Amino acid sequence: MSQERSYDRSMELYRRAIEVIAGGSQTNSKRPTAYALGAFPIYAQDAEGARVQDVDGNWYVDYILGLGPITLGYCYPEVDQAIREQLEHGIIYGLLSPREVEVAEAVCEMVPCAEMVRFLKGGAEATTAAARIARKYTGREVILNCGYRGWADGWAAQNTGMEGGVPNCLRGVIDGFARNDLDSLEAKLEEYEGRVAMVSIDPATGGEEVPDGFHQGVRDLCDKHGALLMYDEIVTGFRMAPGGGQEYFGVTPDLACFAKGIANGMPCGVVCGSQEVMKTAIDDVIISVTYGGEALSLAAAAAVMRIIRDEPVIDHLWSTGARLMQGFEELGEKHGVPLKCHGYAPMSSQTIDYEDAELSRDAWTLLLQEMATRGVLLRRGGLLFITYSHGDEEVEQTLSALDESLAVIAEAVDEGTVKDLLRVTEVQESFRSFT
Repeated sequence: MSQERSYDRSMELYRRAIEVIAGGSQTNSKRPTAYALGAFPIYAQDAEGARVQDVDGNWYVDYILGLGPITLGYCYPEVDQAIREQLEHGIIYGLLSPREVEVAEAVCEMVPCAEMVRFLKGGAEATTAAARIARKYTGREVILNCGYRGWADGWAAQNTGMEGGVPNCLRGVIDGFARNDLDSLEAKLEEYEGRVAMVSIDPATGGEEVPDGFHQGVRDLCDKHGALLMYDEIVTGFRMAPGGGQEYFGVTPDLACFAKGIANGMPCGVVCGSQEVMKTAIDDVIISVTYGGEALSLAAAAAVMRIIRDEPVIDHLWSTGARLMQGFEELGEKHGVPLKCHGYAPMSSQTIDYEDAELSRDAWTLLLQEMATRGVLLRRGGLLFITYSHGDEEVEQTLSALDESLAVIAEAVDEGTVKDLLRVTEVQESFRSFT
């Protein structure tokens, strides 16, 4: 049911933020203008399970989930307890933490390609470390990449629309190819014959399902051309399967990167791979992070992996995600709104595709606005993340809110009043992955 919600406190904080924080946000995809500024919460102050509370006191079922790190649920008891217990013994030392060994062994046990690991703090660090390892191991410089790997210079040089401030000289050592297209990859490998250090891909995205045989085809092409294969598992890891997309698809890369879901919200990144390749990381290669051995995050990661191993977490993500995808599409059809779901159930994406692109954008904004008034938070265009804490109550509330929201949209489209119903002050498209 629709409920009038005040966002006054959020808006007051945001007005202060844009005076002292460049861009108003630390994370590009969390920019308030990417949602429905003025009709959508901005700042959170509390969270539990599958729900989050904004600074104005409103509670919501949340599917944004920190852009993916929350896999078990907010304030998940066993994870929080592991953090508290470690906190009593210190956060970081001048010596190494035994947690480093414990978590490294757990990753190697769970992830097919992992025989050795290094810990970092986020996805961009992990993918950048993988690139350096691959270049040193192969003695080559070129990387062929499909997808977003973070904001570091070496990735942003791919002429992606975010190359501001990136040295032009780096563009000669990275190139792209078409998603899920073996012919495109093969053509690039032949163009750069003998120069490609690594091919980097997402095992899956929220945008579409991967064609049968694609991953084995990439593996075969990399082997043929002497390039390493790297999987960016920052989204798929600990979500599609315990061992990530590589376990789900049954193809083992040479290197893989994890972050987000490995620690249920604590900052922990991992680059891992075969011993032969990973030993390159200690051979006159600098990959060194002061906080790589920070013990609170490692304690959280150890707890998360124990829970994923012992409980039906992955099955729950798949089944709950499938219920939501089916419900979204059925309700879209019921109301005549072209709402479609794409990709895989634990991390699907949604589109609203009217023939008029501006109408599609406005309808999405209205959907965000109307769902928020009914206590549900979505992200424009996905991904629709699921946690182990999303239960029947959350699914039913979500689908009920969607039913009412789509009814509003359908009527507004028929009457030509979509813009009139928007209470937002500014909208900018959220960052999207690129080819």
